[in-house]
Amino acid sequence: MKCRTLLVAVGLFIGVNNAYATFMPCDVSDIQLNFVQRLDGTDPGTTINPPFNASDCIGAFEGNNSGFENPTLNLGYDNDGWFNKESPYWPGLPAAFTVESELQDLDNDGQTDDPGWVYLGKDDGQGFKGATSTDGVTSYQFIDDLLLLTNCKDKDGSSTDCVGGDAIMGDWSWNPPAINPEELLDLLGGMFFDQVSVIFKSSNYFAIYNFNISDLGLDPVLAEEFNFKFAGTWDTSNTLINKGGNPAGLSNISLWARDPIIDIPTPSTLGLLMLSLALLLRRKVI
Repeated sequence: MKCRTLLVAVGLFIGVNNAYATFMPCDVSDIQLNFVQRLDGTDPGTTINPPFNASDCIGAFEGNNSGFENPTLNLGYDNDGWFNKESPYWPGLPAAFTVESELQDLDNDGQTDDPGWVYLGKDDGQGFKGATSTDGVTSYQFIDDLLLLTNCKDKDGSSTDCVGGDAIMGDWSWNPPAINPEELLDLLGGMFFDQVSVIFKSSNYFAIYNFNISDLGLDPVLAEEFNFKFAGTWDTSNTLINKGGNPAGLSNISLWARDPIIDIPTPSTLGLLMLSLALLLRRKVI
């Protein structure tokens, strides 16, 4: 994965001003998932050992990710927000972590050009604050604390504030509502999120980590089904380095998710079975 990121970085170095990669490109193992729980009130959760790495990552890049445009309607339409556009940060793709065959006609304009990325919110040191999606009539604000960082450490291993200080590692958790509310169903339809990406930003650099839900053996959640809580660990000490050569503390994180591409008729309970089998196989190999 570092080799892939380095090739992208070289392309950026040649063709893009103010977008230079570090000498220590991101690694998918920087962010790991080690726990999943169906929020039905009875599932105690499953510990995943060994943990799953992120599906992909790009960066690190020099610059300030806060300058990139957030969506207006925030419904995944073409050119509405940074992740729904062509960019030198994902050369050759129509949008972030999206190929041409995955584009949709979400805005019903007769053109299959919508990537489906929705901006969920940001934590810049005051806690995660949810973003808003709207079609001009119905609006939905994603819940605050949807993504939480806890148990954070600085480069010396001492406890510290997770965002806005000198944290370089810690725990994370994805905490959706148990069932998606009607407003979100009205705006995004009956399935939710086949990919989730988080941007980690330090003082000088940022890197993007992507989780593809299918890699976990899970289907996107259908309407009126229970969501999943996910948790894991993060450690950007080898990726987000300051100009003095030391691990840089986390300045902010922002979160995006992609509206599912293909309708899946089977219930997500099948995904739970696939996840269980995957975990058994991983244990058997070890």
